[in-house]
Amino acid sequence: MNLLERAAANQLKKTRERKKLSIKNQLDDKYDVYAIPLEFLYYNDQNGRINTMYKKYSSIHGLLTPEAGDSEYNKVFEQFICDSNKNAMKDTKDSINEKSQQEPGVVLPDGRVIDGNRRFTALRILERETGRAQEFNAVILHLDAKSDEKIIKELELDLQLGREERISYNPIDRIFDVYNTIKVEKIMSTEEYKRASGAKTTKKINRDIRLAELIIKFIEIVSPGGNPIDKFYLARDLNLDGPIEEIESTITNLKSKNKESIKEAVLTYLAVSKTVDNQSDSTRIMRDLKQNILRSDERLGYFLDAVDDKVDIIMDAFENKPIQTANELKTVIEQDNEVQESVNVLINSTNKLVFKGKNENDRMKPLIELENIRDVLSGIEPEDFLNMTPDENFEAKIIIDEIKDVLYRLKKGI
Repeated sequence: MNLLERAAANQLKKTRERKKLSIKNQLDDKYDVYAIPLEFLYYNDQNGRINTMYKKYSSIHGLLTPEAGDSEYNKVFEQFICDSNKNAMKDTKDSINEKSQQEPGVVLPDGRVIDGNRRFTALRILERETGRAQEFNAVILHLDAKSDEKIIKELELDLQLGREERISYNPIDRIFDVYNTIKVEKIMSTEEYKRASGAKTTKKINRDIRLAELIIKFIEIVSPGGNPIDKFYLARDLNLDGPIEEIESTITNLKSKNKESIKEAVLTYLAVSKTVDNQSDSTRIMRDLKQNILRSDERLGYFLDAVDDKVDIIMDAFENKPIQTANELKTVIEQDNEVQESVNVLINSTNKLVFKGKNENDRMKPLIELENIRDVLSGIEPEDFLNMTPDENFEAKIIIDEIKDVLYRLKKGI
């Protein structure tokens, strides 16, 4: 008997609440809320916030069969939720313990929790700690996880991203969810994802797709074989969001005929830099590489000539022993003297070019600052101003005129 049938048979207590939801093809936008015993519920394995964590788990232990109650499935997913944001988990648990559940969740008739995983988790923990049975207040939607996949995803995005009070996704989970939803599963188009998530434009969504493609290339280098999508958890474990975001636009806009070789060299350098103790700040390392090598055709040519064969040796090492965990990155390097020597040459050659670039850039600082300003302005689209007030748009026009005046003065002085 599913939850809707239990509700119709008066086996579930109806609360006095009604929850407003925006659901495609539904006439009513307010839904009754029921108090549902936890034993009837289970986590959503398609939740965008924890999808990469489940990918990691399943790569080692295999897929779990969804099962309600005190099941192994629920225990594993409960740990995912706790680990994803421990501070938020504690705050939610304390709030429910003091004031009871304030915001209803959303579930499907079979007990799948579509919205409210953290509240569901807090109630599960409180039930164990207090020994008192808890109930999850939630709307029960007449939807099916498979046949209504798109509608459910739209609802999930609206509830988790489209409302200001919600906690943002982890950057890697966000990037994965965008790419997986649009490019892999093809559940939604970019425009549909924009509307469902409350994004103002598709610009950031398209950038997330490009970031995902770079991450996939990185995974193909350090863990070739199999589907790189299933190994996206490596990006989370290695904290790739900062360094990948740092180089994305520069890599994307490269005009060189050696673009793929450059991409391989840069991502291999990023991988090995993760194994060197004095190079722990990967975002800064990629920023130095971008500013001092990638933006200079001359130094970029030197970079490729100096590291090309070393990159091949390192990539071959990963080909022979693809990593499955972040910790294995260092192991692959350290187990072979030739590979370790290649890593040292790659890092030292790159550092020398970065140092040379910094010295030259001190002289060329005005030009570099102009290039940075150009890149920032290029990232602004006319549609970005649509949601601004008339006064804000008027101020923007004044600033644009001031920029024109500055540029005219600089150009006249050259």
